[in-house]
Amino acid sequence: MGTGRIIFHIDMNCFYVSCELVHRPELRDVPVAVAPNASRRKSIILSANYPARKFGIRAAMSVAEAQRLCPNIILLDSHFELYSEYSQKFFSYFFELTSLVEPASIDEGYLDVTDLCSKIDAVSLAEKIRKDLYEIYGLPCSIGIAPNKVLAKIASDMKKPFGITILRKRDVPKILWPMPVDTIPGVGKKTLPLLKMLKINTVGDLANYPDLRNLEEIIGPNNSKALIALANGEGSNVIDINRFNDASSISNSQTFDNDEFDISNIKSVLKILTNSVSYRLEKHQYKAYTFTLQLKYGNLKSISKCRSLNNPINNSKEMYLLLEDIFDDVYDEGLPIRLIGVSASKLINYEEEIYQISIFDNMDEEEKKKSVNDLITNLQQTFGDKVIKQGIEKENTFKYDKSYKKIIN
Repeated sequence: MGTGRIIFHIDMNCFYVSCELVHRPELRDVPVAVAPNASRRKSIILSANYPARKFGIRAAMSVAEAQRLCPNIILLDSHFELYSEYSQKFFSYFFELTSLVEPASIDEGYLDVTDLCSKIDAVSLAEKIRKDLYEIYGLPCSIGIAPNKVLAKIASDMKKPFGITILRKRDVPKILWPMPVDTIPGVGKKTLPLLKMLKINTVGDLANYPDLRNLEEIIGPNNSKALIALANGEGSNVIDINRFNDASSISNSQTFDNDEFDISNIKSVLKILTNSVSYRLEKHQYKAYTFTLQLKYGNLKSISKCRSLNNPINNSKEMYLLLEDIFDDVYDEGLPIRLIGVSASKLINYEEEIYQISIFDNMDEEEKKKSVNDLITNLQQTFGDKVIKQGIEKENTFKYDKSYKKIIN
């Protein structure tokens, strides 16, 4: 690897399904997918294993479509607490190897292993990590090895499942340039058709595009320079160890493989994204004042709308009520959706929360609510997160009050 940094990108293969199969090993070789409320045909696939992917089954597909493609597919309900538990386990393993770890999401991360590779070669270390993660936790992974994070990420995608790939700077013309141009991070649904209009179809076409001024006019000067640098194998090798330790926002999004018209499917994905953000807020003991909904339509039009509350929340039902209300306000029914995103910002730690009581609130009820929340928090801190959860007395009783910027019931 030379004298530069050695970066690993470790990507857990079919993570949600893999976590489920740890407890159902008899299903490893048959088509399996995970979905919330898997028995509902309008539910959305979150993850599919490789035997299922051979039938064309992919994330964000409806259960009904997955069953049409593979009538024998086994559908399992999602369990986000289980996935978070396994994520913590394998990241703890990474931190035993090195302190230079940057989580990228629940199922992937970057490691700077330069110092470790003074004692063991990079491929042997990657083989050990891959073997340990499978034997200890039952989780398969792919590992990309490169001098920077961008190349490491691209490399980890090249051999799945269970692959190890090295991508050096000197290999970029031979290996990276023949790949489709949207292999490069940052070339998305909006930029790709513009590049194709310029006959830029491969990474090499972009890296060697002869008319920089023309490219800048089409996709902008900053975007042009950044993408050309990435196409030539440039990228950061700095591991941000504080990426999730000082969060200013928590977000999640889902891109549909095809334009989506079905409102029930769109709202199912919105609920999944909301649950994911809520779980991460609770895990890190945050609440949020501001929630943002992002929509991208099939015609590349994009809209982003946020709302703020007087008192912060992290409850998934309250969050979904607010975000669904935003969606109903801004959604253009005449246009199909290509991407939907959710984010929570203006975060506050539980210990810093100051509850603002309106003159319209019932003081006794607010005191009761706060006492119950404090009791639950104390029990969870003493006996663990799973000892008790707060229930809801009646389903669907929450209502968003726009006048007072709060959730009422």
